[in-house]
Amino acid sequence: MRRSTVPSRPSAKARWPEIRARPFDRERDPSTQIENLLSRKQQSKLRAIATVLEYQRSNNTVFSEGEDAHFVYSVVAGVVRVTRHSDSGRRQVLALMLPGDLFGLPDAGLYVNSAETVCPATLYRVPWAQLREMLLREPEMQINLLIRVAFDLRQAQRRIMILGQHNVAQRLSSFLLDFMQHSDFYDARRRLLTLPLTRFDIGDYLGTAPETVARAFARLEKAALVRRHSSRVIEIRNADALRSLVGGRRRVSPH
Repeated sequence: MRRSTVPSRPSAKARWPEIRARPFDRERDPSTQIENLLSRKQQSKLRAIATVLEYQRSNNTVFSEGEDAHFVYSVVAGVVRVTRHSDSGRRQVLALMLPGDLFGLPDAGLYVNSAETVCPATLYRVPWAQLREMLLREPEMQINLLIRVAFDLRQAQRRIMILGQHNVAQRLSSFLLDFMQHSDFYDARRRLLTLPLTRFDIGDYLGTAPETVARAFARLEKAALVRRHSSRVIEIRNADALRSLVGGRRRVSPH
């Protein structure tokens, strides 16, 4: 077995007490989709081999970089951050897994990143060996999974462009617009966005310091694009202006 070269992680005993695992129960989970590209029949087959994990707190480790990858996961509720640490120990949030997202696909039998809950979360845990056998029998499911992987690749490329070419106010605007696409977090009628992330998570996701994120929020607020009701509840006052800012058609004051 290959050994992980990343810093030591919490023991199983330390990180599992706050998780409740149970089989999929159609009466308790009547409408939850395990992956948003699968047909109802494929979802049913996948649920048949899935276990539901209920994480009661934030910062629970789902898996760590370098571990043997025996399972893949899908988010039912909540948010999971996918991270990696540099050689210097600095954390980078590579992706945020939202409801419907699939993550944890192995590379040579190992997890290449780490994953932790951002808030209380519910996940499907699917044995990779059984999923792989299912994919061999279901060519259509293979195609759907390939489409999903291709979508994730395009999202990663888009994010690389945003991090490389946009200023922090633009990055933050893009981040807010992305979360607005999910009714779990955005109340469109009241125009209120409830962010499950801390400013440290947002900073690591946007590639900047938490203090810089706070200043970017202040700039958007001064420009009347958003209004902070609290550190995590944001009123979106002008979504069109946020889109214009991301597209470079609008600017906000640097102060």
